[in-house]
Amino acid sequence: MEHFNYVALDPQGQRHAGSVLATNRSEAERQLGDQQLLIVALEAVQARARKSGGPVNVVALIDELSTLLEASVPLAEAVDTLGQGLPADHPLHGILSDIRGGKGFSAALRESALELPDYVLQLVRSGETTGKLAAAMRAAAQHLESDAKVRQEARNAMIYPMVLVFSGIVATLVMFVFVVPRFASVLSNPKAELPWVSQLILTAGLWLAQHQVGVGLVISALLMLGIAAWQRKEVKDAAWEFAARLPVLGPWTLHAELSRWSSLFAVLLQSKVPLLQALQQANETLRRRSLRTQAALVLADVRGGRSLSESLGKHTILDAAGLNLIRVGERSGALPQTVASLSRVHSNQAQLRLKRFLVLLEPITILGISVVLGGIMVSVMLAITSLTNVL
Repeated sequence: MEHFNYVALDPQGQRHAGSVLATNRSEAERQLGDQQLLIVALEAVQARARKSGGPVNVVALIDELSTLLEASVPLAEAVDTLGQGLPADHPLHGILSDIRGGKGFSAALRESALELPDYVLQLVRSGETTGKLAAAMRAAAQHLESDAKVRQEARNAMIYPMVLVFSGIVATLVMFVFVVPRFASVLSNPKAELPWVSQLILTAGLWLAQHQVGVGLVISALLMLGIAAWQRKEVKDAAWEFAARLPVLGPWTLHAELSRWSSLFAVLLQSKVPLLQALQQANETLRRRSLRTQAALVLADVRGGRSLSESLGKHTILDAAGLNLIRVGERSGALPQTVASLSRVHSNQAQLRLKRFLVLLEPITILGISVVLGGIMVSVMLAITSLTNVL
């Protein structure tokens, strides 16, 4: 069963908003039809947003709220509709109380337990100022969905290489622990002239077989430490900086950052956020230290009266094609549209670079695993051959 939020009109033309429980969308439409309600908007509520005690699905929540606002549902009524059926400690209930108490929506969001990026709050604040809150919420929802999609695509793309690496590590450990020690007796034969590679492999396999429990505990501890470290922002930032220096990943990180920067910049400008505020918010999405430094200099120049295109060209953040787009946008008064085009260009380049990296990563991973396993087998065969020569 799923919850469906709806906005509908009764036979007298009065608007109603609420939620129904149904197995699918067709059944939800049938239930509303039986109540003689004309559906204006109907949307399924994401299961994760309804799960008690779990993390709030911010993307689904903002999307549902923007849908209700686009259907001309008053803000307090829309928040109340989304809060129906949710646990008492859900942040929406606190937001609703703040709104009914006279607090602004952006302030209520900022003080809530929802983990929202700063640009969402900026968009909401801009929507309140311009009277276009529904459009601002839709822009925030689209940008959040775009960010989530990019992260999901990157994770999915890395699944196969990670499976290959994990399988290679397991196969190598199996060879060392169960296969190599069977030939370790060759080490005690004084007449066997073993190559140094065979001596190294056999000694390592024998040691691993004798210390399986300790090695297992050490590996488990390292994995736990690695997972815990990866949750820290500074570790992720350091990994991103390292990737930015690599030959293939470096260009990908650059296009990915410029795509995210220009995408948010365009969304903020389209929502009538002032140029300086939009530029400052967009700069906060940059992760590379060098880009952050250059972006801060651009912001300072624009505050000093220099044009955006001139500042970006001075500090070499964009290439010639990107600067031309910004320059055309400034001259024509269509800067939000040209910045959005810039975002699409860098997004396409980022996807292309990522595909190239994955095309290289898979054969390199397979080759590395083959070399390791093949080296172990060759070492064992050389040990057997040396023993045969002695006999």
